[in-house]
Amino acid sequence: MFTLADIVESTESEILSKGEETFVSASIDTRTIGKGDIFFPLKGTRRDGHDFVKEALTIASGAVISKELNIDFSGKTVIKVKDTLLALQSLAKLLRGRFSGKVIAVIGSNGKTTTKELLSTFLSKKYRVLKTEGNLNNAIGVPLCVSKIKKDTEIMILELGTNRKGDIKELCDIVFPNWAIITNIGYEHIEGFGSLEGVREGELEILPYVSTVIVNGDDKFLMEGLKGWKGRVITFGCGRDCDFRAENIEFSDDGVTFSVNSKNARFNVRSPLVGMHNVYNSMAALAAALNLDVSPEEIRQSLESFTPVKMRGEILRIRDAEILFDAYNANPSSMRAAISELARRKKNRVAVAVLGDMLELGPYSENAHEELGKLLKELGIECFIGVGKFIKNALRYVSGPVFDDACQAGEFLKKNLKGNEVVLIKGSRSMKMEKIIDILGEG
Repeated sequence: MFTLADIVESTESEILSKGEETFVSASIDTRTIGKGDIFFPLKGTRRDGHDFVKEALTIASGAVISKELNIDFSGKTVIKVKDTLLALQSLAKLLRGRFSGKVIAVIGSNGKTTTKELLSTFLSKKYRVLKTEGNLNNAIGVPLCVSKIKKDTEIMILELGTNRKGDIKELCDIVFPNWAIITNIGYEHIEGFGSLEGVREGELEILPYVSTVIVNGDDKFLMEGLKGWKGRVITFGCGRDCDFRAENIEFSDDGVTFSVNSKNARFNVRSPLVGMHNVYNSMAALAAALNLDVSPEEIRQSLESFTPVKMRGEILRIRDAEILFDAYNANPSSMRAAISELARRKKNRVAVAVLGDMLELGPYSENAHEELGKLLKELGIECFIGVGKFIKNALRYVSGPVFDDACQAGEFLKKNLKGNEVVLIKGSRSMKMEKIIDILGEG
């Protein structure tokens, strides 16, 4: 919770009206705003949040605005600032500065959200945890999360995303993390960084802020970037030199079992998450949890009952077919992991890869999509369905229809699905691959 005085202290502001002086959290969305919230209207590319201030004040306790509005503010707290986004970020920075607990940032090219959710599940056994909701990991979502801090919060787990150089630094200047989990370095948002080296440089902007990094020890390219850094490095992975190692890995259709081996602990776990990439996500989270005195038994229980994050590695049954639905986002690394899991699950069934474009790859786009076709051929995936313009490059190695949008692909798949297939559906978020699930579920 925070107060009117906190907002005034953190911003150059003018109080236009006074009502409630204590607030539960900040909000930017009238669809989810609650009693006790204060509304920060932001200007987007299509709409200006100031158009919804009157609606917001029917529920919220107040608003922070930057424009003159012809609205009756009586009974509500309304504050005028120069820039509402900067005011939100300044408030979050003030609240972070008063927080004496640990702030753990989760960064990397793949697996951030699942790792964050796993870590929150583990730590909640012992601590009062505040975490980033969903993947609201940018300069708007992170401050909104921090605004929800409570007096009894002990640990904040914040997913930090980046599209270009400077993003991580900007977020760190607001939340000043103590620890960082770095999942891996891959070709995510390569268009904004220009090169894989640029991606690594952007992620490692976090190093001056933290004392401890928990890092994928099997990612040699990432580890090279840490050379010369003087902080504490804890490694996880499968390699023999990792501080926390996954061993004796055995996959099944409903998850994976493996042994956790470290200097001070050795125990077996079972996870409902599928794919080798989720072994790494689990190891990242449990390495952090063990270092924060969560017991192996608490981790084992939490992992076994963990629910996969929506649209990230979900296993669905539709029309008697098994659907591997992993369509929240896509880049070359996550695509390779998902296609490998499809091949592993194939067994005696027909495997179908329904793949949408991977975006923000810039000059790497043509080659990256061609490589997907090459991988499908190598792994013996019989059926391919594409969505988008870049995925057509996969046709140099595989054959199959390519559609302009997900709805067309969904109708084709629905018409041809016999019910004995295992199907992967994956693509970048803006490809809206979830529409295929909606169409398959009709009728």
